[in-house]
Amino acid sequence: MSDRAVLQQALDRIATLGARQEPAAYEVDGLTPQLVVAPDSPAALQEILSLANEAGLATVPWGGGTQMGLGNLPRAFDLAIDLRKLNAIVQYEPDDLTVAVQAGCTLGELGAKLGAHGQMLPVDFPTADRTTIGGLVATGLSGPRRYGYGALRDLLIGITFALPSGQLSRGGGMVVKNVSGYDMMRLHYGALGSLGVIVQLNFKVIPKPRAERTVVAAYRRLSDAAEAALQVRFSQLAPTAIVLLDALSAQGVGLEMPGWVVSLRCEGPATAVQRQADRISEVVRPAADRVEVLEGHESERLWTEVGGSIGAGRLGRAIRVRIGQTPSELPRLAEEIDRARTGLVVELSRLLDIGSGLCYATLAAERDEDLQLAWQRLSGLGLHATLLTAPPGVKVDTDVFGRQPAGLAVMRALKETFDPNRILNPGRFIGRL
Repeated sequence: MSDRAVLQQALDRIATLGARQEPAAYEVDGLTPQLVVAPDSPAALQEILSLANEAGLATVPWGGGTQMGLGNLPRAFDLAIDLRKLNAIVQYEPDDLTVAVQAGCTLGELGAKLGAHGQMLPVDFPTADRTTIGGLVATGLSGPRRYGYGALRDLLIGITFALPSGQLSRGGGMVVKNVSGYDMMRLHYGALGSLGVIVQLNFKVIPKPRAERTVVAAYRRLSDAAEAALQVRFSQLAPTAIVLLDALSAQGVGLEMPGWVVSLRCEGPATAVQRQADRISEVVRPAADRVEVLEGHESERLWTEVGGSIGAGRLGRAIRVRIGQTPSELPRLAEEIDRARTGLVVELSRLLDIGSGLCYATLAAERDEDLQLAWQRLSGLGLHATLLTAPPGVKVDTDVFGRQPAGLAVMRALKETFDPNRILNPGRFIGRL
């Protein structure tokens, strides 16, 4: 039997193991799969992966599709596995502050369940009804709230994943203190599903704050805005997020303020939040042109929009770059980015996550060549840089994860161990693994 016949036979068998979807909706960087299937049980997923592995089908796990801009150009794309039918909340123990969910459960579904018990996962995305928990872990993306609560990986206490062979493997459990075996949770966090397909995730959750306020202050000069933000960060005040936005970035999240805008989120008991917001307002006011305090839903809406403005969704004729730098050096980095885009980029917006030491730059231009050159210039800035999303033409002959880490050889060995036939997201992870 020819290779083509073997491949087609595997696709025909896989098509019987889940609901078929329209392939055109699952395009990745210009490639469309031959087949999209949505299994409704872990057993069906296991059989699909086993068949795909035997036939050598290039396979991409798919959640809500909201962050599919992240990743290198795929070497091939035969099969997409849509995980959204694996969406159960498997176990929830409100008294223990733990929850286990299948990978296809959306952030909105989980948030509603936790919210009914006054609990939450501190993650904000505008597409909560589409963003899946598995997708968040696979991409490893976190928003500015990580300053106050840590990254999502810090709340991850257990994982179940399917290997290409079809075998299920587990790490961690349903208790907060778990030290047995390898740290599989961190291994799969941000790995783009290149080492296995996430089936279930266990988290420790936290009490939902009873109140929140956001102090918003506008400045004419970057230096004044940065000084105010850093003064709060290195004080005894305890906001859960601190971001600094240029005028275009601020406009994108609904803040109609000129110049540079500092936003600081306060969460907790009502009286403590009011006191915190008042004290922060006093600190940031001296050089500010304008200071406002957003409350309740207005504050929540702002941070949801901020989460969307730093994601890895596809942007059309633009790229988004995330650059790591020490918080005190972020203002200088913002100026370096402005100089680096000279003569290339039509439009630039910058958001500085002062709490986490990250700068997000979104650059728009008409030509792939200009965007590619802009990425080349930016990739050498800061401590590390990642091209979060870009048109396919910009990704040619580059690694979107920037400079190769010292542990790349270890990552190659892990890929060889977990996915020896290299069927999972081939070429998309760091080093084009």
